Amino acid sequence: MDLLRLEEQHLESQTLSSKHKKRFAAAQKWVIALSLLLLAMGLANLGKAEMALHYDGRLPDLPLTAPLIYLAAMGGFWGVAFTFCAVGLIRFRRWGRWGALATVTLYEIHVWINHLLFDANDYARQTRPRDMALTLLLLALVWGLLNWPSIQKVFE
Repeated sequence: MDLLRLEEQHLESQTLSSKHKKRFAAAQKWVIALSLLLLAMGLANLGKAEMALHYDGRLPDLPLTAPLIYLAAMGGFWGVAFTFCAVGLIRFRRWGRWGALATVTLYEIHVWINHLLFDANDYARQTRPRDMALTLLLLALVWGLLNWPSIQKVFE
């Protein structure tokens, strides 16, 4: 009889503890989703850096409008910056929010400077409207989400 009673109490305590598990609010879920996006952008830029170094070693005389070492440095820098911001966001740190806003904005400015300086063919120029639309979409998403009042409260 006592064994049955102990088992019932154990089951009740498990049920209570599962009910009290931390659940994320909607605003926190949006921040986590955004941090995953920034992490993906960081990993993509680190991959770009790795590929540029790989090609630089294998094809040192390849004629390009931008040196591969520059592309590697750019990818490495932005990869680390995005990854750092993603960690700050997922930990709900105030610096993560400000860092993400600054990093995404400066990254897009840098990308557009590269477009203006290094685009050398007609196809690159033809894709500029699409690239501009994607840039504006990313900036609107990041600035809109991170300045939404309920999401700002997550970082307080």
